[in-house]
Amino acid sequence: MNAYSNLRSNTTPIPTPAVVRLGTSALIGLGVAALSTELPRGVQVAVMVIAIGAGILLLFGHPYRKQIKDYLERRNLRNKPKFARVMPLFTVWLALMVMPAFAPLPIWGSLLVWLGIFGWMYWVFPHVDGSRALAFA
Repeated sequence: MNAYSNLRSNTTPIPTPAVVRLGTSALIGLGVAALSTELPRGVQVAVMVIAIGAGILLLFGHPYRKQIKDYLERRNLRNKPKFARVMPLFTVWLALMVMPAFAPLPIWGSLLVWLGIFGWMYWVFPHVDGSRALAFA
């Protein structure tokens, strides 16, 4: 059995709910894309903080987090932050830092920024929130 099929054979016991994955990805994408608009800098930052804060609140406030905690407790494990879980967020952080240098973008540019960050977050979300790691716990 090769590494890829071994990876795929481990199913995630508690998958991330679609509303959390889509909602948080969209909100974080909105936060980054807000920095690329023609809005005044204060409004850009306010939209960014509110959008990313709402995304984080959606992630940590959803009841599936309790299911993950219970699952780990049954196996005598702890949900600790790991470098591998935080590393995919570096791309978002880098976009947040670089985006003001390219602002203001045309509306289609801001939509592309949103789409890119949304796609990236949606793709890596199970690794960031730790639900994918449960398959190997």
